[in-house]
Formats: sequence, C-alpha cells, structure tokens
Amino acid sequence: MTNKSVLLPLVLFVAPAVHAQVTSRAAEIEAARDLKAQKLAVEQVAPAERRLLYIREAKILERFSAGVGGFRAKLGGMVTGGGFGLGPEYLREDLARGEALFRASAQRSFKGYYKADLEFGLPSFARDKLFTQFLAVHNNYPGIAYYGRGPDSQKTGRSAYRIEDTAADGLFGVRPFRYLRLGGTGGYLWVNVGPGTDKLYISSDRIYGPDQAPGIDRQTNFLRYGGFAQFDYRDNPLGARSGGNYTLRFDRYSDRKIARFDFDRLEAEVQQFIPFFNKRRVFALRGRTSLTYKDRGQQVPFYLQPALGGSDDLRGFRTFRFHDDNAMVMNAEYRWESFSGLDMAIFADAGKVFPRKSQLNFKDLESAVGFGLRFNARNSVFLRIDVGFSHEGFQVWFKFGNIFGQRPFGSSVPPHIQ
Repeated sequence: MTNKSVLLPLVLFVAPAVHAQVTSRAAEIEAARDLKAQKLAVEQVAPAERRLLYIREAKILERFSAGVGGFRAKLGGMVTGGGFGLGPEYLREDLARGEALFRASAQRSFKGYYKADLEFGLPSFARDKLFTQFLAVHNNYPGIAYYGRGPDSQKTGRSAYRIEDTAADGLFGVRPFRYLRLGGTGGYLWVNVGPGTDKLYISSDRIYGPDQAPGIDRQTNFLRYGGFAQFDYRDNPLGARSGGNYTLRFDRYSDRKIARFDFDRLEAEVQQFIPFFNKRRVFALRGRTSLTYKDRGQQVPFYLQPALGGSDDLRGFRTFRFHDDNAMVMNAEYRWESFSGLDMAIFADAGKVFPRKSQLNFKDLESAVGFGLRFNARNSVFLRIDVGFSHEGFQVWFKFGNIFGQRPFGSSVPPHIQ
C-alpha cells in the first residue's frame, strides 16, 4: 500500500473536524466581540471640548461676524487695557458694484472708554492700479497707563492719564504690480490730554513733570503727512499661514500751536509666515522698529512716543509698560491646528525702548514667553487668547483679531492708541 492510499482516508476523516473547530472558534470570537461591544460606554467628551465642537459645527463665529444687511456687532478694537468694547458697526463692501467701501462704528467699554470711527474708500480702481481712503477716528480714553520714560522705568511708577484725540486723514496710492503698494498720506490730529480717572492709580500729571513726560503740561495739535511702501504677498491678511508682509512708512508731525513738538518718524516692519504639513503648522515671525528724528530744540510728546508692553508685542508685561523716543520688538510664534477653527500657539517676544537711535541693537532686551489659542472664522483670526510670562509676572489677554495687525496707513492717531 502506498503512502497516498494511507493519507487520503486520514485527510478525509480529519478535515471536517478541523473545519468544525475553526468555525466554532470564529463564532466564539465574534460572540465575544458582540458581548464586549454591549458593555462599552459611550465616549465622554469634556465640557470645554463639547462647547468648542458646538461652536465649530454650528458656525457661530461665522454667523456672528457676518451680520445682517451690513449691520453687525463690533467687538474689540479698543485700546489695550480699556476693557471689553462693544457697539454697532455698519459695513458695506459692495458699493459702486464692489469698488467702494463704507464703514462706520461706535463703541463703549465697561470701563467708560469711547471710540467712534468712519471710513470711506475705493480699495481698487483704474484696473486695480489705484486706491484711495478717508478715515476719521475719535477716541476718549480716561485711564491710559504711563510708567515714566525710558527702559529703566519702574513697575511701581504706574500712573494714568486721559487722552481725547480726533484724527482725520486721507491717502492716495498706486499699485504698480500685484503685491506692491505705494502711497502718500495727509491729515490733522487734535489732541487733549488731562488727568486720569482710574481710581486705582494716581494721575500722571501729579508725579511726572514735562521733563519726564513732555507735553503733559501744554496741549497742541498736529498736521501730519507722509508716505508708505508695502510689499504684501500673504495668503490671507486676516489669518496668514504663508507669505510675507514688509512695510516702510514715514510721517512728519508738525506742531501747529506751540512750536515745541516737531519731529519725523520712520517705521519699518517685517512679517514672515513659514508653513509646513499642508499649512496646518506655521512659524510666524515679526520684527518691527520705530525711530524718531526730532528737530533741533524739539521734543516728542509722551503720548506720541512708541510704547511696548501688552497684548500686541511684549505679552508678559502690562499695557504700555515702556515708553521712549525709539522702540524695537521681535515676535516668534509656532502655531498648529488643533482642529478646524482652533489653532494652538507658543510664542517668544523680545524688545526694548531707547532714547538714542544708536542703541538700535540686540542688547538689554526685555523678553516674554507664553502660549495661546487662535479661534478662526472664515479662515481669519476672530478671537485670540494669550498667556504671557516675564520677570514681572504673567498677563492674560483676550483680543479680537490677529497678533500682527497693523494700524491703517492713513491714521494719525497715536501709534500705540488705536
């Protein structure tokens, strides 16, 4: 008898038993899975995450920011430290078949700060080669922080002053090619400075004289004119994830009443956004400087001096912590998309104010680090929350809009008071 004649009956006998065992084991595994599935609890989502998911899925931010018939609520936009600002805004970007823009708004904060502004412009005409804008702004801020002049000012020297200013400005510009804008500006600035009304801090005029705070004793108004250049190739100016924005502007401030505060100001800013992983992660970098050129025997009034500290530059320091004739600041952020509509960020800030332009260097910088959240609506930053740390403690900021926002080119309101 051959080996094949012996193995064939054995295979025919064993195969059904093995098949039955495998089938039985598979059924046993499937039954175990069904039993385990019945015992599994529904995944629990944290309350905070549940609220964020609802905001995203219901498109709350998009609906709120869109408004109805041009009318919408305006949140934020007040000077840092002025409290939560709220008021109506009317915006039309579709006038003259989409070539003209009109906007008007008024706000009041819970701390009694007021702001109203009006804007009319032709963002693009003459085959996208020309643009023009008129902007008027009125601010009434009763408790702006002032710590004294210079990089060595003390945290304990905090005081408060009132500033009420009105600015009316116009600009006209050309766009030689897609990313480049060149233009000139001109306007007038009316300024009224008085005692601060913040009950927590002494009024600035009671502890700082005109030597430490030029202009605190006498009022004046300014004629302002200048020019600017901007090369902007960001993918989205309101929430950039790639590209860059480079600006240079020059302004002449001419004292029209007391001939004490005539000066020029040169401002330069570089922004760069470096994306990776399909733009879901971004390095955002910024460098900015503001340099003052005073006429002989003239000064820069303290309320027009560049200031650092607060939600937009040195985020680990209090609002307007440092003042002087010149300033520089650098910011670096690493942002990553947590989920659609929310970015996380970690950041580092460094900068200083200084009396002489020769001190424009990287010595004796103040620094801050921290983390934050970026809420997006229609791919634009709608709400920003930052927590910054420095050697003077920590600060928490809630702001509407992006960290690298720029003041309008046609606005002559004080650079740090928007």
